[in-house]
Amino acid sequence: MLNRYLRTGVSVILCLAASKIVCAGQASFRIVSYMDKYDQPAGLTEGSPGVFYGIAGVSSTAVAFSVTPQGSKSVLASFPSGYNIGSLFVAASNDRLYSSVQLSDSPASVFSITSTPGKKDYPAQNLNPTLTQSLPGGELLAVSTRLVKTVISYYLATVDLNGVVTAVTQFPSNELDPGTAIYASDGNYYGISQATNGTTGYVFRVTPSGSLTKLYDFPSGTFVGYLQVPLLQADDGNLYGAAPVAGTNGTGIIFKLTLDGQYTLLYTFPKNNNGYPSSLIEGSDGNLYGATIGNFSAGGVGQLFRITKSGQYTLLYEMSVPARDGACGCGLVLGSDGIIYGTAQGSGRAGAGAIFALDAGLPKPRPWAKKFGPQSGPAGTRVRIWGANLLSATVQFNGVPAVAVSSSGPNYVWATVPAGATTGPISVTTPGGSNTTQASFTVQ
Repeated sequence: MLNRYLRTGVSVILCLAASKIVCAGQASFRIVSYMDKYDQPAGLTEGSPGVFYGIAGVSSTAVAFSVTPQGSKSVLASFPSGYNIGSLFVAASNDRLYSSVQLSDSPASVFSITSTPGKKDYPAQNLNPTLTQSLPGGELLAVSTRLVKTVISYYLATVDLNGVVTAVTQFPSNELDPGTAIYASDGNYYGISQATNGTTGYVFRVTPSGSLTKLYDFPSGTFVGYLQVPLLQADDGNLYGAAPVAGTNGTGIIFKLTLDGQYTLLYTFPKNNNGYPSSLIEGSDGNLYGATIGNFSAGGVGQLFRITKSGQYTLLYEMSVPARDGACGCGLVLGSDGIIYGTAQGSGRAGAGAIFALDAGLPKPRPWAKKFGPQSGPAGTRVRIWGANLLSATVQFNGVPAVAVSSSGPNYVWATVPAGATTGPISVTTPGGSNTTQASFTVQ
């Protein structure tokens, strides 16, 4: 079921306090909660301040759950054995979180949840989506597949809030996309496509109209199999990514790529069994944070690390006690409190995995108000603001406080234009700071 997120590596402890907190340098690690019967969590999404949503279930019933930093868990939806939850949750502009579910080779369908138990199912689609992120217009981005007889085709697609999947472009027949797709600041989509032989691949750019361009070709042998290959756009505008088995040592690399295709190798993992990067996020300090899988079968361990944008690598934590920490095919997310949260598999007495927290001393993340719509309107107009780190937001229209402000997950905030507002930029303030849009809202 959640195979793309589960890896055979393990991770762990550099200094152990009397409590459950383990520290390495300036970072501390703690287990938030063991999963017990829920079985192998696979990544988290923060839907409201201090409430994270995840998926779990490999050999047992698939579930959608919520968890707090204090370890309180609730099952919000469940599916019978045999169902596959297709992706991590993506928070949408309607205050719901979306994923997809599929039974064997049957057509997939999108479903959504809220903070209360229960789910909303949408009609089955011909394209089976793996959701990756929210989009400025309120839709969701997805990598999708279509099975016709024994032939699988891959697509970049969008998903609306009624679960309808629409193809943006189809990848060539000898290529697949293992769940990597992002929307960038230039309005185009980026990701990594691999050849079906599992060894070569390239970074792609797709325009909104569906035009596909190879931005950078990786050398042959960069990929072995179809591992998750992280890609993100950082606040400096560049793309950063990881290839788990690339590099001179075959243990993975971290790289930078400009939007015009200029490639820089930032870091090559050493020749040991502790490499194979599987996750990469940007921290609120401007550095990158990630996890390695580690080759557990050969005595290796997974690692949680920090790397600067110039390539300086710092080990933060090794997950070397399987019963405690688990295997780190870790999904990582930066919480609104500045703490990195993640999931690991195989830990605990039941071996069902765990939720963990890594406190690296990061500040609360600064909001980014990137785009909004509509672009104009009179007082009383409800405006959707899209960006990042928008939880617990207040909003001003050219300096005048908005009314009826509400966050819808970390990527959307809704605000109503107040009486007395004048034409000008929109400012968003959260506990992490303030940010002002480059464009202006026109008050009519």
